[in-house]
Amino acid sequence: MPIGPRMGGAFGQFQYPTPPLAVFDEDVVRHYQEHLHHRRQIRPEGEYRDTTDQEWGEFEEHFDRRKVELGSCGRPYGTPCQHEHACIRCPMLHINPKMLDRLEELESDLLARLRRAEDENWLGEVEGINLTLTFLRSKRDETQRRAQRPLVDLGIPTPRRPKESQ
Repeated sequence: MPIGPRMGGAFGQFQYPTPPLAVFDEDVVRHYQEHLHHRRQIRPEGEYRDTTDQEWGEFEEHFDRRKVELGSCGRPYGTPCQHEHACIRCPMLHINPKMLDRLEELESDLLARLRRAEDENWLGEVEGINLTLTFLRSKRDETQRRAQRPLVDLGIPTPRRPKESQ
């Protein structure tokens, strides 16, 4: 159910194209957590085994492979790059704030290429460069916004220790 009616029409006083809907109700979160707890209870114990050293090594290696020149790739574990490493256009690229100067260099280069493409009347190239510039500027703005927020240390995951037999 949309939250507008649940809030007694509180959004009626504002002009929204559509009422905001991205609010997580505590009931939704609680029901989902209960669902997960129930699913874990009915699954066979054998499905919950400790990771092997090889599996853990592969897991860590995945995150090392996600490091790219401009930052890190947020693609899920075990998945290949779907964009043939066209990182600026990829929504999964997270720019490292230290690389903002590099984005400026890339933008200067793209603008020079755009002028040449326009001079040569390479319309497909003009379209592609403009698209890349749009993504680059969006990522730069997003990175500058993120750099203003405080960092939260989530820690580094470690493999579970096998339970010792009694």
